[in-house]
Amino acid sequence: MKHIICSYKITKEIEYNLAKLNLSPVKLRGLDKFGEFSPLNYHPDMFCFNLKNKTWIFYESAYKNNKGLLDKLNLDIIIEPDPVCGKYPHDIGLNCAKVGGSLICAKKYANKKILETAENIIDVKQGYARCSTCISGESVITSDKSVYKNFKGDKLLIEPGHIDLFEYNCGFIGGCSGYFENKLLFTGDIKSHPDYLKIKGFCDGKKITVISLSQKKLRDYGGLFII
Repeated sequence: MKHIICSYKITKEIEYNLAKLNLSPVKLRGLDKFGEFSPLNYHPDMFCFNLKNKTWIFYESAYKNNKGLLDKLNLDIIIEPDPVCGKYPHDIGLNCAKVGGSLICAKKYANKKILETAENIIDVKQGYARCSTCISGESVITSDKSVYKNFKGDKLLIEPGHIDLFEYNCGFIGGCSGYFENKLLFTGDIKSHPDYLKIKGFCDGKKITVISLSQKKLRDYGGLFII
């Protein structure tokens, strides 16, 4: 069974359907606080980043809050200080999307260790680059026009919205998805999105199976990350 990093707020239904795919969720709690944006505390795409293979970057308090779980995974963890300020754009240092050999990010605010290892940096206006980018193999699905414009590989632009994010107006497609062995997993019913047929057609063309982990509306939990 493989492990998958996710938020501790995922539902029992999502957890059950992950288990059916032979995926064991590692439900993380995240940072103690993130400025005034406390709803993002539990989003893995805000407090950790898979640098390469089993090497991960974690913000210090996120690592401390999950040390027991993380130490069992035998990961090589690089610990970075918590952001001094949790307000945007100072909270987006680790919110970068690695797609093949490219890194999509707001370069000015991205973590230096991430930038140093990137083969090709795609600098975008969208600070929440990972939240906004659904990675499907070496292609992307996004509702963000700056991500869509600047990424030169296979891509699909979809309608924004239609994704819940608790206290916020709406979530992002990257934050409700995860890619695993030609499967694109969604934390909700992808059929509830108005662009479902476009998404399915795009994935079908790449022999990627689209899977809904819940019958409820799509919800942004900060992404799913396979170890």
